[in-house]
Amino acid sequence: MIEIAFLTLFVIAFAAFGNWRWGLALCVLMAIVQDPLRKLIPDQPVYFVVFVGVVFGAALLSALVAKVPLKPSSINGWKYYVGKPFLLFIVLVILQALHSFIRFGNPMMTGIGLLSYFAPLPAVIFGYQFALRRGMKGLTGWMWFYIITASIALSGVYLEFIGFDWPVLGEVGEGLIIYDVSTALKAYSGFFRSSEIAAWHAGTIACFGFMLMVGRGMSLPRLLMALLMVLFLFGLASLTGRRKMLVVVVIFITVYFMLNAWFQRGAGKLAVIAGLTALLSFIAIVGIVDPDPGERSFNSHNMKVGVNETYKAYALRSRSVIQDIPDRFTNMGIDPVVWAVDSYGVFGAGLGTGSQGVQHYIAEDAINRGAAEGGLGKFTMELGIPGLVMAVWLLAAFFRYFWRVLAYLSVTSPRHARFGYGMFAFLTANAASFAVAAQAYGDLFILLSIGWAAGFILALPVLAKAAAQAAGTLPPDR
Repeated sequence: MIEIAFLTLFVIAFAAFGNWRWGLALCVLMAIVQDPLRKLIPDQPVYFVVFVGVVFGAALLSALVAKVPLKPSSINGWKYYVGKPFLLFIVLVILQALHSFIRFGNPMMTGIGLLSYFAPLPAVIFGYQFALRRGMKGLTGWMWFYIITASIALSGVYLEFIGFDWPVLGEVGEGLIIYDVSTALKAYSGFFRSSEIAAWHAGTIACFGFMLMVGRGMSLPRLLMALLMVLFLFGLASLTGRRKMLVVVVIFITVYFMLNAWFQRGAGKLAVIAGLTALLSFIAIVGIVDPDPGERSFNSHNMKVGVNETYKAYALRSRSVIQDIPDRFTNMGIDPVVWAVDSYGVFGAGLGTGSQGVQHYIAEDAINRGAAEGGLGKFTMELGIPGLVMAVWLLAAFFRYFWRVLAYLSVTSPRHARFGYGMFAFLTANAASFAVAAQAYGDLFILLSIGWAAGFILALPVLAKAAAQAAGTLPPDR
């Protein structure tokens, strides 16, 4: 079986090298098939997680051969808006990589850390160049391909839940049992290697699907179709036991409506009202997952579920997610920062010490990774307080950069602006999720996807200007 796995990798990577423009779609395909292939191999080797990186590397090499500019300076506005904080952040990451290697002498751990921090950069540039050459048709086409392909893979969650016992279903390793709602719940992952990854894909499908349905123009039928799709995904994703997916979608929808109201109407109060309406609507959606209107308590730990009400147990657990946000932000966001400083000092433990996957290469008792579940704690553990401050500065610089892009799009092309709102909302939702739950963001495909989304946003002004010029609608002085 190992021969088939590597043959699959070779064929997909060779296709990516043959045409770099196919790279994004082929990365999606590899990300979907690499986990089922891994489950069929004895000992389920961990190196399968980098298969998608090999495919992306082949696409990058193909782009270089085709003389596609792949430097950050090729992105319009990069140096002005993020050049200085980005350069300083890179220097700090390299210094912390040296710190990690000198302190623990483990090149694999340091390499994993470097990959997790540097993978998004080429993805941003690649996504930018892809968008410039394929335009909106190429971007939406790739998104539809992702939605269809990932949805097929996500169906494995339901197949596993109803009792299919295929070797390609279920988590890699021992799996995860969640003790909640007065019972033990299995975290279903379907064809994906973990429930965490399956939940991220469910949330991303919901975000992208909503963008594509509503982005063509706001109307009640399209909005209702989008909400029904999201509601269906809520139900499916609840079987993973990972409730944060619900929060990601809530944040995405809220930010999307707020941006539409702010830029399209120019009214701050309307933006706030739109955001609150979206938030309340999705809280209501989570509430009606349970068909029993008499249930009033949202504390899942106190809810009683009968043995024949398995799905209801997952639904009830999902309903408690909104209530748990404040405690989770404190326990997984703020407290790990304090713990990391107390345990490893102001300058942290070095790169890779808090990254997913290092447990395969260094004994668990060699490093206490107690702070690494939350993103803020992970940054503090690996980069220290200076790194956390630098990351916040870089994030603020990107926010300013993206905001200027959205402001330009709003007066140049409504179609491109709506797409930009969606991608910005997607990044915002993932940033919020990462702050308190960093595990999924050790996945290479997820890191690449976030980079691609950022690259798409930065390419939109060029696409919008070209479309407005062709239509003769370009505003003066633009």
